[in-house]
Amino acid sequence: MNKSKLEEMAVTAFENSQAARNELFLTAEQTIACGQVLEDDKNSATVAGKFDGKNAEIREAQAREFLSAQYSNHAEAQRNERQARYKFDRAQIDVDTVKTLLRIAELAE
Repeated sequence: MNKSKLEEMAVTAFENSQAARNELFLTAEQTIACGQVLEDDKNSATVAGKFDGKNAEIREAQAREFLSAQYSNHAEAQRNERQARYKFDRAQIDVDTVKTLLRIAELAE
């Protein structure tokens, strides 16, 4: 592989890695925010007496039904975060591949 091709690959790999890192950060923040909304709404509903089950399992089931939208939003945010983490890991593999190719090219000289 020639030097310009390796340089182009390196630039692209590092740019992709940075973009994936940014996306991962944003999705992690979204997951945290959705979790906080869920907890806040759950606490507010509990204080307001919305859950009247006789044991914790029944109250949790009532909370899941009453706050189904918040639970769905949180689950979606978690899925998005896992997907962003996977993309970041793949981008890191590309960076490692380019580093390896650069090292091989240096040894060949």
